[in-house]
Amino acid sequence: MRSCKPEGTEDKKKKKNELIEVESTLVDVQARKLLDRVCDYLTEKDWNFSRFEDKDCLNFNLRLRDGTVRVFVDTWEGAGWSRILVYSTFATYVPVQRRQVVAEAIARINYVNIFGNLEMDMNDGEVRVRTTLEGDAFIGDEMIDRAIRKSLDLADQYQAALLSIAFGNAAPQDVLEMGARDEGATVQ
Repeated sequence: MRSCKPEGTEDKKKKKNELIEVESTLVDVQARKLLDRVCDYLTEKDWNFSRFEDKDCLNFNLRLRDGTVRVFVDTWEGAGWSRILVYSTFATYVPVQRRQVVAEAIARINYVNIFGNLEMDMNDGEVRVRTTLEGDAFIGDEMIDRAIRKSLDLADQYQAALLSIAFGNAAPQDVLEMGARDEGATVQ
């Protein structure tokens, strides 16, 4: 019985298959973990941070215009889903007698804010900013920057205003106006 294949076909297929195998190993690239990409982002900014390998999170301190914040970044990745959660926590705690008026000020801020929010632990007076990005799409460098920057921007914008309500005689209804001040202006 005669084969219908032209002569030399078997040798060409072998060579072609070998070439495909080599190419496929070059294409097979694993995506880096989200936490590793966050670490790269912070390293590029030249910010010192502590990484907790067993919890997929890290933290760092940062000096803002009106004070410092401690920043926690938590990441989670699953099958087709990922999340970055950023907390910027104020260093000072709201006294018990001022927590209600600060809570009102935070409600006013959150009402006009689209991305990110402020929150206060009513038990101890800790105030923090929280931003979260999650979804089934890849969280790239731009989104990492957006989550971290928005948390820091909100903390920077409202830290002095909230402190003036917590420790001064500023009214909660003035928080938005105080938060809208120019770069060089101070809250009095």
